[in-house]
Amino acid sequence: MDYGGRTVMSLHSLLSRSIGRIGHVGERHPGVAPAWEIPLGAAVLLIQHEVGGHGGRARELGLSPSYAFSYNLSAATATERPPATNEENTLLAAGGVEADGVMAHRVLLDLLRPEGADGAKVPLALLSKLDLTLYAATARNPEGSPQLVDQYRDGNDMAYYLVSRQAARNGADPAGVWNGTYEPLLDDPLLASTYDDIQATALWNLFDPLLAGSVVNYFREHVQGGAVRVHAPVLRLREGLGLTVGTRGALGPGEVSRFLDLHAVTRQGVLTVYARDLDSSFERTYGFGAGVHALRLGRNLELGLSADSWDEPDAQERRPAGRGWNATGQIDALIGPRWGLSAKLGAKSEGFFPGLPLEDGPYFGFGVRAAL
Repeated sequence: MDYGGRTVMSLHSLLSRSIGRIGHVGERHPGVAPAWEIPLGAAVLLIQHEVGGHGGRARELGLSPSYAFSYNLSAATATERPPATNEENTLLAAGGVEADGVMAHRVLLDLLRPEGADGAKVPLALLSKLDLTLYAATARNPEGSPQLVDQYRDGNDMAYYLVSRQAARNGADPAGVWNGTYEPLLDDPLLASTYDDIQATALWNLFDPLLAGSVVNYFREHVQGGAVRVHAPVLRLREGLGLTVGTRGALGPGEVSRFLDLHAVTRQGVLTVYARDLDSSFERTYGFGAGVHALRLGRNLELGLSADSWDEPDAQERRPAGRGWNATGQIDALIGPRWGLSAKLGAKSEGFFPGLPLEDGPYFGFGVRAAL
């Protein structure tokens, strides 16, 4: 999901820069940039949401996804065969907002780099970060609201997530859940608790100081000032060192997760430590992690490292997985003035972590870098 998001980010920057160069309108009238950067962000976000998110989880599960995109900025993902378990149903339901959150996190880290990031990426980060929050706002409260059933059958991601977790607890037929023939039990107290957990996670995801400051700087530096690149605001402790905080949310197959990030910005790279709250509506556990983003090893070489550890909470939707961990390394190298390569290699234990495979074992990603 991370490298798919990087491809979508690049596509958005390429399209935005290309439109801005028509008649040099972007240089002469920087204040009109949101007129194309925001709609383009909404359009390419569908690719990350469907292909990188729902489709990414479907490919991981061997379900052979296909996609439909409409002119009214709506889209859908179908699969060649139904999921084999309700855990797979839940992963598919949350996969879209999961991938969007992974992409937003990457953009915000790039905005903390000393050189900043392409200003056009800020609307993309805003739209992708708020996807979880907006989806949660559309879901109807199951307590006394049969409309949740209609939402589930109409393909609302959050309603489908709620129903699939209930189905996992009740041992319902996964194919029936996928086809919409399952009858949700609206008086289930755990269904209401899961709904409340989603809403709390959506609010936590919304009130992100790093995102809010980046949007302010987007209008100040990019829209008003005409700067191509934008920097996220930080609290300057001294020359070359600043601090900021951020919040994130994610929906797992048996729990919701809320992250609190502390970022230290230096001339050499961005250092991050975080705490993670995992809530299954049955038990609450915690996780922690640390990482470095875009650590400069030389003029044309950057390193990224991350390590994560968490306790899986007891949940009625799945068997407990115990202690979880993840370790990732990434290299970005420029081969020439405009071209380079990027590669990521990691390994993790079994269990949910946003953007990564559910199973244990190694994973990798790679891509070509091009300077616009």
